[in-house]
Amino acid sequence: MTTPPSPPSPPSEVAALAARHQLGPLEGAFAPKRLGIPMFVIYLNVLVTFSAFFLVPGLLYFWWLRRFPNFSRKQAAKRLYLFEHGLIVQPRLGEGMTAFRWDSVKLRQDITQLFVDGAPTPIKYVYSVTATGFGGAEITEFYEKPETWGPWMQDAVLRAQGQTALDTIQEGGAVDFGALSLSRAGMAATGKGRLPWSEIQEILVRGGNVHVMRSGASAPWSTVPVSGIANLHLLLAIAGNLCRR
Repeated sequence: MTTPPSPPSPPSEVAALAARHQLGPLEGAFAPKRLGIPMFVIYLNVLVTFSAFFLVPGLLYFWWLRRFPNFSRKQAAKRLYLFEHGLIVQPRLGEGMTAFRWDSVKLRQDITQLFVDGAPTPIKYVYSVTATGFGGAEITEFYEKPETWGPWMQDAVLRAQGQTALDTIQEGGAVDFGALSLSRAGMAATGKGRLPWSEIQEILVRGGNVHVMRSGASAPWSTVPVSGIANLHLLLAIAGNLCRR
């Protein structure tokens, strides 16, 4: 796990919201990712051209540009805050803040990269956070360093929910992870039934999918998109524990 750098004290309204939800000390804060100089110059030149010759398109284009922190102080001031016991996020579009606790969230990730004529496009990061009674939020590469805060959030959920999930399974219950669920009897997959732990050879995360390999079989018993799994790191840790047993 990569730990975010020590952040400065959060604004008073963020600290008050964190205290209300008992999120503990602030451990990381991430600002919106700014456009690089080449893209900033391109967008600025287009804006000047539109404004000079096409007033209405220029105004519409300026309104569109204001979603980037380079062109909006309000956007630049937004933050993703990671606390010991939860997070506070400000949406890319819109106002307000939403707080979540690690011990109650369902976290889904969808990381994709397209190739155009063999050349890779920028990686897209989408993390969807939901919690009963608190709604949901979508966190994307709008915030800088998603390769840091994404795994950090997954590991925080693992630490907060791991023991409770394992106890639930050991006591005869089941834990739902979306397309997969775990119980003492084995792993269940939507449309595939249940596979006992003794028959699971390994679980692989590859190519944006989770592959459950059955002992003695060359093809996966089940393949589900990572985006269909809630709390991926928690699932992998619990499944690995039960497979070893």
